[in-house]
Amino acid sequence: MKKLGIFILLIAVTLTSCGSDDDAAPQQGAITNESLITGTWELTARKELGVDKTLDNCEKTSTIQFDANKTYTEKTFVDISNECVSDGEFVGTWSISAETLTLTYNDFGTPTTDTPTFSILSTGELVLTFDELEDTYKKK
Repeated sequence: MKKLGIFILLIAVTLTSCGSDDDAAPQQGAITNESLITGTWELTARKELGVDKTLDNCEKTSTIQFDANKTYTEKTFVDISNECVSDGEFVGTWSISAETLTLTYNDFGTPTTDTPTFSILSTGELVLTFDELEDTYKKK
């Protein structure tokens, strides 16, 4: 009978130590939206008011880089008289909440926050949707 009691005690201890980890934080190495978005992305397509806009090769050199330390750099380029020139560089911070990406930066000295929705397509492309603009990027 004493062995049966010890056996039952061992089973009880084993079962209570195997609690559910459903609410635990993602394990190290787990894929999250933040780990998927980190990296440098090149602009491949744009829609304005739902209409496809043809991008020239210069515009397609525009990039947005999301760093793991939650900073980002966006560089845009335009063709002026057959010369590809910088149209601006924005540096700021980023964060994700559900499908919303929050970008905070200084726009000519004025603190600015943009909150586009984002998705990562099955093709691996990143889509940022602002009010009237939808940009599609491919990871570099």
